[in-house]
Amino acid sequence: MYLDIALFGLLFVLQTGLFFVFHIFALRTFRNRNLLYCAAASAFAATGVAIFVGYSFLPRMFSSPGAWAVSLVGSAAASLFACGLYTFLGPATADRSLACQMLVALRESPGGKGARDGLFRGFNSDGFVEKRIDECREEALLIEAGGELVLTEKGRKLADKYIFLLGLLGLKERAGYVQYFTTDEDKSFK
Repeated sequence: MYLDIALFGLLFVLQTGLFFVFHIFALRTFRNRNLLYCAAASAFAATGVAIFVGYSFLPRMFSSPGAWAVSLVGSAAASLFACGLYTFLGPATADRSLACQMLVALRESPGGKGARDGLFRGFNSDGFVEKRIDECREEALLIEAGGELVLTEKGRKLADKYIFLLGLLGLKERAGYVQYFTTDEDKSFK
C-alpha cells in the first residue's frame, strides 16, 4: 500500500515537473501565442508522457491492477487540476491583472515607490483595452462591423455565463465592486 502511494506521488510529481518544463519552453518558444493554450497544451503533453511512463514501466510495481489504474487516472486528474490552478493564479493573473501590473510597476520604480499621479500617467488604457479586444477577436468572441464591436454567438454565450455567475454569486452587490465598462447614459459606448 505504501509503495502504491509512493508511485502515485511519483507520477504526480513527474507530471507536474514536466508541465513546468514544457510550459516554460512553450512560453519562450511561442511568445506571440495564447498564454492559456500554451498552458493547456503543456499540461496535456506532460500528462500524456507520465501516463505513458506509468503504463509502460510501472504496472508490475503496483500491488494490484486496480491500484495501478487508480494511480494513473488519479495522478493525471490531480496534476491537471494543479496545473490549471497554477495557470489561473500565476501567469494568467500576472498577464491580465491590472493590480499585478501596478505592483510590478511600483516595484521596478526607483526605491520601489511612486506617486499616485505617476501611475495614472503611466497607465496605457488604450493598450490595455486594445489587447483584450485583440484576444476576443482571436478567440472569435467578437467581430468589428461598421466601426462597432459586435459579439458573436460564442461571445454572447460566454457573456451570458459571466452575467449568470455575477448574479449567482452576488458579485455586483459586494463592497468594492467596480464596473469599469458601463452602459450608463453618461458613459455610453456610442
